[in-house]
Amino acid sequence: MILPHINEIAAICAGHGITHAILSPGSRSAAISLAFDQHPEIETHMVTDERSAAFTAMGMAQIQKRPVALICTSGSASLNYAPAIAEAYYQEIPLLVITADRPPEWIDQYDGQTINQTNIYGKHVKASFDLPVDASYPDAKWHSNRLVNEAIISASQRVFGPVHLNVPIREPFYPTGNEKIKYEQETRLIKPIQTQRTPSQETLESLAHDWNNARSRWIIVGQHKKDELLTKQLSQLSDSVAIINEITGNQHQLQHNVQNKEALFTPSRNGHIEAPELLITIGNSLISKSLKLYLRKNKPQNHWHIKDTDRINDSLQSLTKTISIEPHQFFEQLNPLIKKDIFSDVLKPSDDAFEKKKKTFFENCEFGEFMTVERVMKSLPANVNLHLANSMSVRYANFVGGLKNDIEVFCNRGTSGIDGSNSTALGAAKASKKLNVLITGDLAFFYDRNAFWQQDLPKNLRIVILNNDGGGIFNMIAGPREQKNQEKLFLTPHGLRAEHLAKEFNLGYAACKHEAELMNALAHFYQDADQPQIIEVFSDIERNTKVLEAFKAL
Repeated sequence: MILPHINEIAAICAGHGITHAILSPGSRSAAISLAFDQHPEIETHMVTDERSAAFTAMGMAQIQKRPVALICTSGSASLNYAPAIAEAYYQEIPLLVITADRPPEWIDQYDGQTINQTNIYGKHVKASFDLPVDASYPDAKWHSNRLVNEAIISASQRVFGPVHLNVPIREPFYPTGNEKIKYEQETRLIKPIQTQRTPSQETLESLAHDWNNARSRWIIVGQHKKDELLTKQLSQLSDSVAIINEITGNQHQLQHNVQNKEALFTPSRNGHIEAPELLITIGNSLISKSLKLYLRKNKPQNHWHIKDTDRINDSLQSLTKTISIEPHQFFEQLNPLIKKDIFSDVLKPSDDAFEKKKKTFFENCEFGEFMTVERVMKSLPANVNLHLANSMSVRYANFVGGLKNDIEVFCNRGTSGIDGSNSTALGAAKASKKLNVLITGDLAFFYDRNAFWQQDLPKNLRIVILNNDGGGIFNMIAGPREQKNQEKLFLTPHGLRAEHLAKEFNLGYAACKHEAELMNALAHFYQDADQPQIIEVFSDIERNTKVLEAFKAL
């Protein structure tokens, strides 16, 4: 049974520049999957596990910076998308989530693979649409076309994000053996015209006045895409402002940015640091808890957040202005109006002093996961994508800092969960010609082992696993560490090794228990290979905790 309005979904997607679709097997979604798979302008990828499929699509969309279609069957399959959809929502990554559904008369009738899928993702999607179940008459076909166009536009407009398209389908939905899928020659596309927001001259002059009259200024770059235009603008301000770049801010190429924020803003060290009169923040979430706690306690007189969005980010509890514009455009317009005065920077000298201590520390520290992250980051070749799992991996990397200029960092810091790290990096590798390197903990890695249960694993994926046999972060937090049942409830030792998984999925593998083994493995790790490569580093939780405590005490 040919379903023209289903085939048109694929045609509209192609017309809007969607070139990749992630499919998971299922009967109710068969007509949708066939329409996408046979469209000449769309490349499809089959991923059996829907949770992994959603994170894979998110990783691809993150690299491509345009929507990727995500297609599953009805019922609980759609619920498995939820973690990645929430992550994409808070990271502002465009996804077109297409769920097949049962017709409305069968909802809540105890029929197989039937749940209520209308608005199933709640507030974690930008918009949700239900297509008409019967598009055989003209107005319904027009309605379906309009909704698909609107969904794609919503996913890719201004603030990117996931959008849900729910497609109820009645039987029969498989084409017969001699039927061919046809696409209309003239599919209607509704194209949005992109516009730029520009502050008025009066507004710019007022902001410049506030800048020029502030005795001290800080710019903090939270999670943000790599942006060379922003780097160029910020580099012109380096004498008149302190710039604090988190590793996920992707401003590594700035020559004078503050690297060691976690160390500088601990209560034992921040007593001499006076809060800035003007604080400017860019991007999304911050990793450094010390920095966040310091600024929540020591509030600036003025706090501007620069981001092309209508959402308010007041996580530091001091916001006075939200400026809806791309940061590089804002500074391009503001720079000619502000003073490039040299000010007394209390952060940079302390940062430079700590950087020297840090160098000595890593030259002499015991082997473990902290040293591993430092050695891996130092060994990265040029022009790679670095992916960081949550918990300790991203925190270690934020401590280490000092990346080469052309490396872009990705991390699922939207919801900061450990699920989906493998799949996200794998999806990015599929969408990128660059080498993609993931640093992950053992729990995050094994939690997402189904990432490798898909066809055509990308050869440009490299994974470093920090295996301490449990949730090491819970040995470093005072609360869990002080509980009598800490090991059972928090550390969760598992005894697993990735070697068996590597054999199962035909991945390259090396195990390391000493620095010499690690350095030997890294010497060949980034070379071309016929399959993804894994380095698994084994270490002791107690020793890792002592090493980190020694670092914080420098």
